[in-house]
Amino acid sequence: MAVQKPHSGAPEAPARGALRARLVGDLKARIASGTLSAGSALPSVRALAREHGISAFTAAEVYNVLVATGLIEARRGRGYFVAGAGAAAPPSARAAATADAVWERRLEARAQPILVDAGGGWLPAGWQYGEGIRAALRAQARQPLSAHGYGSPFGLEALRSHFATQLRSRGLAIADDSLVLTQGASQALDLIVRTLLEPGDVVAVEDPAYPPTLELLRARGVRLIGVPRLADGPDTLALERLARRRTLRAFFTNTTLHNPTGTTTSLPVARRVLEIAERHGLLIIEDDIFAELAPNPVLPLAALDQCRRVVYVSSVSKTIAPSLRVGYAAASPEVARRLARAKVLSALASGELVEQIVLGVLTQPHYRRHLESLRRRLAASQERVQAALLCRGAELAFRPAAGLFLWGRLRSRESVSRLWRSAAAAGVLLAPGELFRPDGRVTPYWRFNVAQSDGDELARFLDALASRERRSGA
Repeated sequence: MAVQKPHSGAPEAPARGALRARLVGDLKARIASGTLSAGSALPSVRALAREHGISAFTAAEVYNVLVATGLIEARRGRGYFVAGAGAAAPPSARAAATADAVWERRLEARAQPILVDAGGGWLPAGWQYGEGIRAALRAQARQPLSAHGYGSPFGLEALRSHFATQLRSRGLAIADDSLVLTQGASQALDLIVRTLLEPGDVVAVEDPAYPPTLELLRARGVRLIGVPRLADGPDTLALERLARRRTLRAFFTNTTLHNPTGTTTSLPVARRVLEIAERHGLLIIEDDIFAELAPNPVLPLAALDQCRRVVYVSSVSKTIAPSLRVGYAAASPEVARRLARAKVLSALASGELVEQIVLGVLTQPHYRRHLESLRRRLAASQERVQAALLCRGAELAFRPAAGLFLWGRLRSRESVSRLWRSAAAAGVLLAPGELFRPDGRVTPYWRFNVAQSDGDELARFLDALASRERRSGA
């Protein structure tokens, strides 16, 4: 193999790691190009070690990495071979666009070199709390592994206590055993839908709303009815009319820095929602995962109601990192027990190792500083991205001063599907508004993630779009 040999002698650990990475990269490239075809035999571990002047241990590590990726396979007594199905070229880092829970609608873009995921649902990698995660990982590595088997279906007790303390500081007097830790807010919503709703139930949801919630409800066989989202929260007049005309079982709402509009439910609207719920026997599901991104504390519905009719959902994916799949549901003790029982059926228990890491991050002295910095950066991006969109003819439904999202329409005579494809061809991945609609109807609105959109790529696409519109109108 045409890989430069290292100097003689045993390399230091960092050098060995760099050499291992180079050899892995070389083999991946040769498999991807077809130089090493499916079924080809690879040199033995000792032969690979001799060829490159490395230890047999390092050579074995190279093969172990490639086996883990599925590109090669180990055949007992025969050695290593290029895998059949795994021999296809892996997607390039540039083309493999990250995508949030609307990924099914956006698979088509994977053939394109995506430069910016302007409609994505999470923070850019550089904005996530990587330093805190690394510190928590180092601290956790020094601890013995838990001897508690699968752990509790309620989740790590110390982390539940931490979240309960946070909620008590926001006015919700809740006991630790009224919280159930989950694999992100998505699992919490899934447990709630499967446990508290039945097929055929009529459920009110905001319009627009979070797509995975809509999909969970559709999969459960409930009937969805949209309630318009306004500048100060859900349209309570529309909710009241629905509750009078129909037997509504529940209302799903995203209260703080709403996804996708960026709006926050005001206190008068929150009280009105709870009055309607009390009068008509509604269950309220409050998705509040963006609460810590708000510049000032917002009183949640759960605090006003003390979790009598409200089930409260949150997670750490928007404040630490989306890859740490830890969230929770807070509810009455009886509902919490039901959710925990449902969790046992699908997952047995929590991933306590990840929960220990999250607890380590949340209790670091610099975590609050990270949140403050994140809020400032988002506020600055909101200002810049709003200005960039407005000066290029976009219309914004709302003008939030904080949070991740904007809900707006672009100036274009093209259809939504054609505009989406032309953006993808230019390396810009957009999130079409139809994905956020309870009825799935096409809308000219799009979700913009200001942290992802705060750069030149989206601006260049919009400038090109404006130029195209001028030419077609001439």
